[in-house]
Amino acid sequence: MDAKTETFQPTSLHDPSQADAMPGERPYRPHISRPPLPTLSLINVVMEGDYQFEQEVPIGIGHLASFLRAHDFPVLLHQCFASQGEEQIHLASQLAADVYGFQLNMVNYLNVRDVASRIKARRPEAMVILGGPFLSSLAEQILAAEPLFDCMVYGEGEHTLLEIMQRLALGQREMAPVAGVVWRHADGHIVRNPPRPLIADLDSLPFPARDSLETAARDPNDGGVLGSVRMLTSRGCIAQCTFCSVNFYTRLQKGKVWRGRSPKNVVDELEVLTQKYRARIFNFSDSSFEDPGRKGKQRTREICEDIIRRRLPVSIKVYMRGDSLLEPGDEDLLRLWKRAGVDVVIVGLEAGSEQELAYYGKRATIAQNVATMHMLKRIDLFYVIIGFIMFGPNSTIASLRQNIAFMRELEWTDNPNQVSCTLMLIRDSALYHSLKEEDRLIEAENPWELPRYRFLDPGAERVARHWDGLFGRYPNTLELNHNQVNFENLITRINNPMNAHIKEAVGDRFEALKGEYLALKREFGVTQHDYFVHVLDLVEDGCTDALLKQTGEQFFGDVYASYLARYRRLFESALTLIEGTKLGMSGILFLNFYSHAINKGITRV
Repeated sequence: MDAKTETFQPTSLHDPSQADAMPGERPYRPHISRPPLPTLSLINVVMEGDYQFEQEVPIGIGHLASFLRAHDFPVLLHQCFASQGEEQIHLASQLAADVYGFQLNMVNYLNVRDVASRIKARRPEAMVILGGPFLSSLAEQILAAEPLFDCMVYGEGEHTLLEIMQRLALGQREMAPVAGVVWRHADGHIVRNPPRPLIADLDSLPFPARDSLETAARDPNDGGVLGSVRMLTSRGCIAQCTFCSVNFYTRLQKGKVWRGRSPKNVVDELEVLTQKYRARIFNFSDSSFEDPGRKGKQRTREICEDIIRRRLPVSIKVYMRGDSLLEPGDEDLLRLWKRAGVDVVIVGLEAGSEQELAYYGKRATIAQNVATMHMLKRIDLFYVIIGFIMFGPNSTIASLRQNIAFMRELEWTDNPNQVSCTLMLIRDSALYHSLKEEDRLIEAENPWELPRYRFLDPGAERVARHWDGLFGRYPNTLELNHNQVNFENLITRINNPMNAHIKEAVGDRFEALKGEYLALKREFGVTQHDYFVHVLDLVEDGCTDALLKQTGEQFFGDVYASYLARYRRLFESALTLIEGTKLGMSGILFLNFYSHAINKGITRV
């Protein structure tokens, strides 16, 4: 706010019932103030596949809720499962509030608009606020086209949303003084205010609201939450990947791009989640856990040492780079990660040729990526997943041969998701703008839909179309991949220190099933590699579309069905074996899921 704007200082009554809140947690306290504070409903409109379990609230919404509550504003979190039908839309529209907030993404726009229209019909004076990174660059266009929406927050939203609520508490609906917002002026024109500085001290923020974990499904034996809980230990990213828009939005705001929470603050939140809610499985959603450089690696060491010191029962998934853990001592650091509970590591490799690595703005070389993967395989501590873009705008038949050979060397061709991954073009990524300059961009008819692109090589585009949207077109491929990922999770999480008693109980029987699974993984990897190369050969020889379609239906139909039966048998046998111990599954069972955009096979090319 500027100096001429009246500030709002809410008062509240102390609530002694909250005296037993966990350390470091900001509880939701009912308050009395004069005049009454405006109430906020944050409605998460989701499609099937965009959540692992029904109580999973996006971490950004949880941060907004806790921050507003810490400043005494009443906030309700509501899950609207739009894909479940009309009743869900109706229930969301009936929530009582003065302000309604929605996070937009590429698949929920129409349902958000439906909920908002019903809210406005019932409460025309209510304010509807949008947020989320995917459509922020189109805020002016969206507000101009939709009078239902009053404003859109861009960038980090905590302080912006707080300032909006404070102004509304004073009866002021004009947003001219509020940094970080696009809004509709009283005369109807749309205004984009200057950005707000980045939040420098992340430790100053309360932990995100976790209301929903109170009612999350729990294991009947150990009482733990049967679901993965997202956490952010940092914000921002030091990389310059051309396909990503994170840094575009971050650099709209002044401040240090990458900011990390202190190790103590991170582990304090883990302690709350493990003790109060009995959560066990965590997804650290940072761009890369070990950023930024050597200080970042030391930070992860301190986090892990504190987890071990406090004896927290956790199983964690993290992201890492292909070039950052190749120094002397890094292998010991990875072993510490495992002792602390890191079980799953996702490495952003992206391509199998130096040319494509350069095109995607990756810092790592092929040699570094290969060295990292061989090291991870040698120490054999984690379930390792790779981020890989098989098909992109500059793909050629030759580059696809390099990619599939690279994946074969790493023994990664069994995974249908990574063999078929086609680049999803994000607005305001560097790649988006370069394709636009090259006149290869195909803008979507509607702002909420993905832009697409033209390939340089028509042959590579034919192959990409053959694999694009695989899960939506051939359900066998999705189910087979679920069984792969779920079994790999069992393998790594049973070796977590907190699951030693389960591992001892299943003993050699699980090891035998694991051996069968790894043999099947190798066999299917060869089969899928050979099929991929076969498709390249067919296209290069100028095969007809009919032959290519027939080939795909046979492979993704009959061949996949035979392998799916074997994968399913192994996973169900392993699951039955572990469940038979009656020792609990909350720290070992992870059920894989993909977003609605992938499940439904939304076209990218």
